[in-house]
Amino acid sequence: MKTRQDLILATLKLLQADGGVGQNPPPENVEDIDGIVDGKLAELSQRQIYGASDPQQFDDEVIEPLSTILANSIAPSYGQPRNEASKLAAENTLRQLKPSTYVSGSVLPVEYI
Repeated sequence: MKTRQDLILATLKLLQADGGVGQNPPPENVEDIDGIVDGKLAELSQRQIYGASDPQQFDDEVIEPLSTILANSIAPSYGQPRNEASKLAAENTLRQLKPSTYVSGSVLPVEYI
């Protein structure tokens, strides 16, 4: 499991704003990312892409796509262009990782009257 801090650091790394090797990221950068995490998680949940059961802990496999989505949404603030293709790819990855609610054999036969 990864923490919210791990997600923030992964996002800052993508934005090349993590302070560099062996350095702590600037606190204002951490605050910038932390400030958008909850809203972006709510949006992804509402769009049925990804539902975080705990906004403080994340499965390891969702950190990369989530950080890509977060970095894309705040990229202009860091002087970088948005990359729609990488955002869509990350959303598709999250959709594939989401547990399916479909149970094989759960389709009921239809009777026409």
